[in-house]
Amino acid sequence: MSDFKEDISNSDFDVNILDDPISEPNVDLKFPLPIDKETYVDVEGNYKTLRQSFNLLNSAFRMIVGGSKYDKIYQNNEYKYFINKHSDEFRQKFKDYMNNKLEKDDKKLDEIVYSLINQELNMKLIDAKDFKPRFNEVKEYMVKYYKQNNEKNLPTFPSHNFIRSAYITVMIIMRRLFPKGVWVSKQDISNLYKRYLEDPMSIIWTPSHQSHLDYIILHLICVRFTISTPAVIAGENLNVAVVGGLLKNLGAIFIPRSFNNELYTERNLNNVIEFILINKIPFEVFIEGTRSRDGKLLLPKYGILKSLVSIYFKQRFEEHKPRFDMLFQPVAVTYERVYENDEFLKELKGDDKTQESLLGILSVAGSAFSNKKDEIIRDKQGFTDNSTRKLTGKIFVKLGESFTLSEFIDDSSLTDEKQVNLKKLGFKILHEINKNSYVPKVSIIGTALQAYDYFAQKSIFPVKDLIPVLRLVVEALLRENEFSTTNKTILIDMLNCSNRELEDLVIDEVSSFFRFIKANDEKRLIKIESPIELLYYKNLTIHLIIQRCLVMYIVSLLDGTEYCNRRIIGKLFYILTGFLKNEFLFDYDENERNGMTFIIQDLTDMEIIAKEHSDVSELSVYKIIDHQYVKIFANLAQPFLESYVVLISNILELTTDLASKYARAKQQQTHSKIILDDDELKYPTTKGLLNYIIVQSRRKAQFKSLESINKQYLVSDLYYLNNLQLIKIFKNKAKTKAFVQIKCPRDLQVLNRFLNQLLQTNTKEKNLLTDEIEVNYVIDITNKNFDRDYDELERQNRANDNYYEKQYDELSVKPRASKL
Repeated sequence: MSDFKEDISNSDFDVNILDDPISEPNVDLKFPLPIDKETYVDVEGNYKTLRQSFNLLNSAFRMIVGGSKYDKIYQNNEYKYFINKHSDEFRQKFKDYMNNKLEKDDKKLDEIVYSLINQELNMKLIDAKDFKPRFNEVKEYMVKYYKQNNEKNLPTFPSHNFIRSAYITVMIIMRRLFPKGVWVSKQDISNLYKRYLEDPMSIIWTPSHQSHLDYIILHLICVRFTISTPAVIAGENLNVAVVGGLLKNLGAIFIPRSFNNELYTERNLNNVIEFILINKIPFEVFIEGTRSRDGKLLLPKYGILKSLVSIYFKQRFEEHKPRFDMLFQPVAVTYERVYENDEFLKELKGDDKTQESLLGILSVAGSAFSNKKDEIIRDKQGFTDNSTRKLTGKIFVKLGESFTLSEFIDDSSLTDEKQVNLKKLGFKILHEINKNSYVPKVSIIGTALQAYDYFAQKSIFPVKDLIPVLRLVVEALLRENEFSTTNKTILIDMLNCSNRELEDLVIDEVSSFFRFIKANDEKRLIKIESPIELLYYKNLTIHLIIQRCLVMYIVSLLDGTEYCNRRIIGKLFYILTGFLKNEFLFDYDENERNGMTFIIQDLTDMEIIAKEHSDVSELSVYKIIDHQYVKIFANLAQPFLESYVVLISNILELTTDLASKYARAKQQQTHSKIILDDDELKYPTTKGLLNYIIVQSRRKAQFKSLESINKQYLVSDLYYLNNLQLIKIFKNKAKTKAFVQIKCPRDLQVLNRFLNQLLQTNTKEKNLLTDEIEVNYVIDITNKNFDRDYDELERQNRANDNYYEKQYDELSVKPRASKL
């Protein structure tokens, strides 16, 4: 059993980047790097000089590490194989480029200033003779303003010695925080490097975003594998005292959560990115926009993708550089436990997000040097007590298949960036991440625990009772991982274990990673104190089987009726996948196994369901054979649907209550005291609505699953209803608060009744699920196409990769950019 525990991570992850990082900083690739040229990047001004910057910190590190070892760190990453961005000449080149754009080269700024002064002239605020001096005055102000912002927010690229010192410091901390390592595949990195050397261009790293450590991990990988560290799009919330300066030195480009209608801010950012790309510097962007709190990938944001495509077309067709390109590299980062896990749990339960601060960042680093013993403590009943224990695990980084932007566009006749399907590009990246995401054993066990919890509804149970469910989950995941050598191996290893070995594995994983799920090794019991802790781990795997879970949910509702046929199942499947479009990557999914027809046939072949002739219909009907199997997986889909009922019922209730209070307030209002804010009284705020929902739902205990009232699901549901135009989310005139207004109460009521029937909360009403007229009406409500042109889409989603952070935390009113 001990061998199984050690080897289950599979040899595909053959490099721990935290292993021996000082004495042997450079990890060999699967092929020898070429040495026939002095440099392999044909960028003008790629300066060779690697000047030493002498200071106490560098001198101390050189003395501690040893001069030759210190100098080997990040020695050939730049100039030889990438551009040297840490020279005085390059820094000056960057500064001159941005200043010239502001002062004379970017005609867009002149157009903006001209438009502003022309408005002043039309409003008779100035005379015609004052136009030119006023133009120069405003232009000078804007140039000064953006120069100051660039000084504050753009990378500084100091000497290579800074990279070396930062590398050593971070490695010391990371080795203590994650003693089990950060694991990568040498073959993955070698494949990318080989492709890059064939035609050097900017590598566009697009990692999944689970933790703030994602930035650090990718930098460490680059240092160790002789790759230039990337410039990184980062939210301005990370530009805190001291730390912000350090991150800028490492390549951070800080952008605001919202451009707030600043006319030139987006264009200024475009100029920064263009400089990076034409100089073939690696570039990193999290297209989800913010960290996922619940383990699933978030939908892509299109702002930076739009900028990349715009720059591509400008360079190719305006600057006449037909070979200009960029190489996209999707990256799946999987944690056995993220260090923010405890904070995420609080947020999902409704607490406000903890804002980043210097103290918070220092506390994380300081925890690495805690003298607290990492021992399992047990309570009086013999269950594990991890309430004060530092919980950590392995981190796995897997690269998906890289592709160039020209390969994606694949049409030389396109000369207009607006013809490029940005949504398809975003989904291509995230589908590649999902396809290659590693499935750690703790997530498999977490999925089984949640499935068992919903099925058996026991808070304490013998671990042996879990094993049959665990085997079903492993088998289901294996069927969806035939393409993944890594995941396939771990799942087969688990199936080959004896029941006793699996029991040991469950106890070991629960003891290692959970605070509120506890194990009693002596009595071999599991106790679930707060099942919401399982949500993150279940959601690391749920994308692999969610379509199957939905089909089984539908079949379980229709079982035993003549309506359990392919046509009705298909219509309900269409509706449910529509409801969950803000939760899962259903669009542009090329995996035929996720189609309803394939799933029905596969379940029939597995003898989970059977096809029978119908006496009352020309269509065959399906009957459940293995009820336990169907119920176990159907239950995993239910909380996503429950969250809609929670949301809609509370919107209707709260809106009715506010309407009544508003009417009474109006009656009491006098002519001498007209101080009422109508919006404030008539409509709930988005933030107030979610707080109300969380409090009311827990008080009423409408659903046993805490998962159905977690904040992230509710936010996604809220914006889906907004996209369907059943509600309207709008801001007050001061743009300080967002409100929710019911736009189509009749359809919202129909949807609420339909969902309640799906969840079988009211079995006395007419069965809407078997009434095709009602089903077709629900399809009509939900079957709306909201793909607009991408300029309009970006006016809503406003071109910053921290959009969802604001949406999640402050509940911005911009709708999600998805085709619904």
